[in-house]
Amino acid sequence: MSEWRLQTQNGMMGVCYMHLPKTMPDALEVARKGDPMAICNAGWCYFNGIKVPRDQRKALDLWRRAAEKSGNAGSSYNLGYCYSFGIVVKQDDQIASDWFAKYHRGRN
Repeated sequence: MSEWRLQTQNGMMGVCYMHLPKTMPDALEVARKGDPMAICNAGWCYFNGIKVPRDQRKALDLWRRAAEKSGNAGSSYNLGYCYSFGIVVKQDDQIASDWFAKYHRGRN
């Protein structure tokens, strides 16, 4: 289990994972090395265009990599969301349901 702490910045509170870097270039390097949480976070940044150009297709590829190789729950959830609403992929309730089931199994 990863070490984490709550952190506030600009009046917002969030979780800070101690093993993940704080800059985008460093975070992308950790993701390239295969850390599932870093891959999921990099996908989120690409999906929303946070410090990198917005590229939702790349985000899906990253989430699929993290979910299939390590069972990363967050990536599984994000894939389920995309299939539910047809974001970048064709809308498919069955595939969405499968990814959400993997998300629930990964959380336990």
